[in-house]
Amino acid sequence: MSRPARSLAATARPLREGRLSCEEHARDVLDRCAEHASSNAFVTLDADRLLTEARAADREGTAARRPLHGVPLVVKDNIDVALLPTTAGTPALRHHRPGRSAEVWRRLAGAGALVLGKTGMHELAYGVTGQNAAFGTVGNPVAPGFVCGGSSSGTAAAVAAGLAPAGLGTDTGGSVRIPAALCGLVGMRPTTGRYPAAGVLRVSRTRDTVGVIATHLADVAFLDALLAADPAGPYPCPREPAPRPDGRIRLLLPRSAWAGLDPRVATVAAARLRDLRRAGADLVEVDPPEPASLLEEAAMAVPLHETWHELAFYLARCETCRDPGELVRRIASPDVADVLTPLLYGPAVSDERYRHALRVQDDLADAAFGLLRGHRADAFLSPTTILPAAPADVDAGPVFPSYIRNTAFAAVAGWPSISLPAGTTPEGLPVGLLLDTPPRTDRFLLDLAARCAHIWSSAAEPTT
Repeated sequence: MSRPARSLAATARPLREGRLSCEEHARDVLDRCAEHASSNAFVTLDADRLLTEARAADREGTAARRPLHGVPLVVKDNIDVALLPTTAGTPALRHHRPGRSAEVWRRLAGAGALVLGKTGMHELAYGVTGQNAAFGTVGNPVAPGFVCGGSSSGTAAAVAAGLAPAGLGTDTGGSVRIPAALCGLVGMRPTTGRYPAAGVLRVSRTRDTVGVIATHLADVAFLDALLAADPAGPYPCPREPAPRPDGRIRLLLPRSAWAGLDPRVATVAAARLRDLRRAGADLVEVDPPEPASLLEEAAMAVPLHETWHELAFYLARCETCRDPGELVRRIASPDVADVLTPLLYGPAVSDERYRHALRVQDDLADAAFGLLRGHRADAFLSPTTILPAAPADVDAGPVFPSYIRNTAFAAVAGWPSISLPAGTTPEGLPVGLLLDTPPRTDRFLLDLAARCAHIWSSAAEPTT
């Protein structure tokens, strides 16, 4: 049985103040990891390293302790942590141990965090279920027998199981927000480029970003500030939406994002819309700025054109595999091999089609921003996924378009996007709701998300 992790603040405070031994806490976390081994959340779990670092943290004087002193966090296995394997969930990198950590991890470690482990993922981040033929499928701790979502599957599983209060993932088209939604967590994709990318095996330089998964929204906001080197307050932005004079929330509901929902998702999402309306929010239905076919084309063509170059760039510093062709030939998961094997024979996407897709993404972003401005609205709101978690043996390929349908827009446009827990279906499958705002409005988005979450939690409280 999973149990939610305590918040970062609740976890860090006794460790920072010396009221709880870092080593004692680390041993407790490792015991819980053993209890949840069947979820397969980790590719690498280095208990000796964690305990060594925890003992070193205990020796630091309390005056010198940093905000995340001694807190174990989890890291998706395409983000480098020095001397631990970075496999990206693929066989050719099974023994790859980078000598330097990714900048995002260096920032969290600089704040005192310890690495609990590297987490499982859909192979090479090219999937949304968490199924992996090389390292095994990641299970959903809150819904045993169902997929966890992906590609940041293990991070979501570890957080949902209460093994860590938060962790890092990456998001190309929904890979942080989808598993967050299917596991009942908060998942944020920042404005593209907000967090440093050095030391991350990316598949798309224009789409990929590190993101955060946590149980508590306040933890996502805290980690966003650390990762963006933004400790002083709101992130500056000339296009930051001004607060509405009346203080009311005004959200746009794209009709296409709310169409064709699984009835179980629709029921949960409709209840949250009622909560917002009762709290005085304005919800406005709008037509999407462009046909869904254009969004799908931009969502797929750009990563496919960029993947080979990104693999070659990362592998140039890899001792165990430097040839993208070798890596692709050794892909274990059939759904990923089907997508990437054509790269062995030349570009899967022509330069002309790539340039067209880039023009489409710019047009989509401009049109969406125009809709927000024209309606004087704060954000777009949609269900994160149109389906709840599928059974664990689902065929990964066919469900891919369904799971990224609503998450793809923010990735294509480069907008910040956050998935919030919205409730569960009668079978106990979590449902998420998605807020999207324009680029460089990340702190505004987090504040808006907090207002929505407060409305939903207040509505859930029994009245007297």
